Amino acid sequence: MDHPLLTALTVSGIGLLALFLALLLLYGLMLLMTTLLRERPAPEAPEATEDATQSRLRAAAIAVALARAAEERHPPVPAPEEGPSPWRQVHLQRALNRNPSVRSR
Repeated sequence: MDHPLLTALTVSGIGLLALFLALLLLYGLMLLMTTLLRERPAPEAPEATEDATQSRLRAAAIAVALARAAEERHPPVPAPEEGPSPWRQVHLQRALNRNPSVRSR
């Protein structure tokens, strides 16, 4: 086994075997975990009672109130004005000044 090519192939073969065995081990562990930790179907919930309906309505009212309060604190951004903004005009002017050949066409 003193030939370097034979030694390199042997080391590569052992490395590939170790890699595939490790992948197989990981696959087995994932399969085991998914079978053991599988979500079981929840028992059927009883029909909504009056208390549950009232609490849902109260939660919806609170959510609407919080959304309105957040909107009042941060009003929506107004629509942009017609035409380019001043920043856009500055950059267009700079581009035109840099490339005078663009205007001469």
